Amino acid sequence: MKKAIALFLVAGAASFASAAGNVVVTGVPSAGSTGSGGSVTVDLFADWSGVAGGLSLSGFKFDIIGNVNGTLSGAANSANFSNGSNNGISAAGNLLDFAGGQLPPGLGGTYNTNPAYLGSVTFTDNGTAVTDYTVSLTIIDYVAPAGALGVYIGSTGTQSRSSLTLNTGNNHTVSFAIGSFDVIIPTPASMALLGLGGLVVGRRRR
Repeated sequence: MKKAIALFLVAGAASFASAAGNVVVTGVPSAGSTGSGGSVTVDLFADWSGVAGGLSLSGFKFDIIGNVNGTLSGAANSANFSNGSNNGISAAGNLLDFAGGQLPPGLGGTYNTNPAYLGSVTFTDNGTAVTDYTVSLTIIDYVAPAGALGVYIGSTGTQSRSSLTLNTGNNHTVSFAIGSFDVIIPTPASMALLGLGGLVVGRRRR
C-alpha cells in the first residue's frame, strides 16, 4: 500500500497551480431494501467539479464502515484507476483500504469523467439479526497520511488534497451523500404463517 499512497502524493514541481473547494462523494444503492441473507450493491462516485482548476480525480484511498450484521466486499474501478487499485479488505463488517489512482493528465492519465466512478461495494446480510435494521455506510480515513481523495490541478501532477477542514490553497474539503437501505428480517410469527401456508397448499395438492 506504500506504493499506492506515494502515487497520490506526487506533485509537479514546475507547476504552481492552487485550488480550493469541495469534493462530493455519493453512494447509490441498487435497492432500497433486502431480506435476511440478501445483498445490496452501492455504486460510489466523486464529483470534483467544486475544486477550482480541477482537471481530473487523481485517486482515492479510504475505509468504509458498514454494519456488524453483514459483510462488505469491494470492486474498485481498476479500469480507470489502475495505479494502486485495491478492492479493499473485509474486516468485521467494514471494508479497509479501498483504493485506486491514475497518472496526471500530462503524463498519460486520461480519465476525466465527472463525477468519477470509484467502484462499488456490496453489503451482504449474515443472517444473525433478529429485527429489521438500516445500513448507512460511512467513509473515513480519506485524508493523508491514512488515505487520499485528491484532484489534479496541474497537468504534470500538482494536486488539491483532501482535508477535514481546509478548502483554501491546495486543499479541499469532502462531503458525503451516501444512500442508506433497509434489511427486513421476518418475525417468528410471519415465518410460522408461511410454514402453515405451505402445509395447507401441500394438503390441497394431495
